[in-house]
Amino acid sequence: MPQSNAWQPDPRSTATTMSLQYPGSWKFEGIGFGVPDPAIEEVLELIQKIATSRKSVIELFKSAFGGESNSSDYGWAVSDLRSLLQEKSENAAEFVDCLWSGIEIAKARDVSVPEAKVVNELLVSHDIPLTIEPPNLQSRSRVDIRDDAETQSEIDPEVAGQSYVLGERIGGGGYGEVYRATRSTDIAGVQYALKILNPSPFVDNEERAQQRFRREFRAVNRLQHRAIISFFEAGFTTDGKPYVAMPLIEGRDLVTTARQVGLREKLVLFLELLRGVAHAHAKDVLHRDLKPSNVLVRNSDQQPIVLDFGAAYILDDADRTFLTSQAVGTLGYIPSEVVADPQVKTRLQDVYACGVMLYEAFAGRRPDPANYVPLAATDSTWRNVDVIVQRAIAGSQQRMQSAADFARELTTLLDQPQFSKAHLR
Repeated sequence: MPQSNAWQPDPRSTATTMSLQYPGSWKFEGIGFGVPDPAIEEVLELIQKIATSRKSVIELFKSAFGGESNSSDYGWAVSDLRSLLQEKSENAAEFVDCLWSGIEIAKARDVSVPEAKVVNELLVSHDIPLTIEPPNLQSRSRVDIRDDAETQSEIDPEVAGQSYVLGERIGGGGYGEVYRATRSTDIAGVQYALKILNPSPFVDNEERAQQRFRREFRAVNRLQHRAIISFFEAGFTTDGKPYVAMPLIEGRDLVTTARQVGLREKLVLFLELLRGVAHAHAKDVLHRDLKPSNVLVRNSDQQPIVLDFGAAYILDDADRTFLTSQAVGTLGYIPSEVVADPQVKTRLQDVYACGVMLYEAFAGRRPDPANYVPLAATDSTWRNVDVIVQRAIAGSQQRMQSAADFARELTTLLDQPQFSKAHLR
C-alpha cells in the first residue's frame, strides 16, 4: 500500500499548551496589522537556522502554520513553508502564535531553539507591536506619546523605541488630529506623521470603536499603490486613543498644486489620483471623504498621495451595526444620493468627489451640478474637460460608473494632439 503524503505530526505537536494565549478577537477579527515581507524572510531564515538543514524540522514548522502535506525534499519544504508564512502574514497575532507553536513543538522534540527574547527582538526590528511573554502574547501598541515640551532626555531609554514626541499639528478633521512626531531609537530620532483618532463617529462605545479602527487599518493594509498613503504602525496610546504612524510627506494639497501647473500637468495629477482610487475600489475599499486636503502632492516628485482612510468602508465586510444616520464625508464633495440617504455606500461617491476636485482645479471653486457653469466659458481649450467633469458629477444613474472609467477618459483626453507636451510648450 503506497505511503500517504500527509504529514503526521508528533502527538505532542498538537497539544493546546503549545499555543499562546491572547484575546479571541485578535484571531477571529484580526489585530489590525500584518507582517511585512522583510519580517517574513527573517522568520524563514530563523526557522532554517533552527532546522540546520533537517527537513523534518521544517515539516514541524509547516504543520504549525497549517501545512497538511509532506514536501518532497528540503528545498521544496522551505519553499512550501514560505508560502504558508505569507498566507498567515495578514494577521500578525496569528502569525506569531504559529511561529511560537512551531518553536515549542521543536523544543519538545529536543531541537535547539531560541528563547522568546530572540523572537521579540525580531518583532521590534520590524515595528510589529507584539511581545511574547509565555504563555501569553501581548500588545506593545499602547505607546507613550508626549508633547514637545518633554525633551528626549526625559524619556526612559528602556521605552524610547515605543515613544513618540509630538511636534507641531499639521492637519486634522472629523477623524482626528495629525502631528509631526519623532520616535526615538538608540541611533537617531525618526520623523513621522502621527494621527491620533477621535472616538469613531460610527459607533457608540469603546469596544466598537476599537473594532472599527482595526477594520480601517486592515483596509489600508490591503492597498499597495504609489498614490495611497502607507502606514508604518497602528495601535492605542497609553490612554486608549487609537493612533497611526505614517510617512511624513512634505507637499501641498491637490487643488492648490493643480492650479499652479499647466493643463496637461493638471490632468496627469488627476490621472494618478484616479488610478490610486481605482486600486482601492478593486480591493473593495471606499474612501468616502475625498477632498483636496486629503490628497497631498509630494514636493519632491509631484506624486499625488491619498490620505485619511478614516471613512473607509469595506464592501465585503459590512456590518449593519456600523450604519450611521449622518452622511460620511465633507459637504460639497458628497453626491446628492448620499446626502438623501446616508446608508448609501458606493464607489460612485468617490467618483463624484474626484469630479468636483477636477472642476475646482480649473475654476478655483466647486461646481453646482444643478446650475453647471462650463469651464469653457473661461477658456475654450477646457471644453473637453467639461464633458468629463459633467459625467463625473451627474446623477447616480448617469454618472461615470467607476474610477477606472474616469481614468480611461482622462487617458484618452491626454492622448489627443491638443493635449500633447509638444503642443502645450
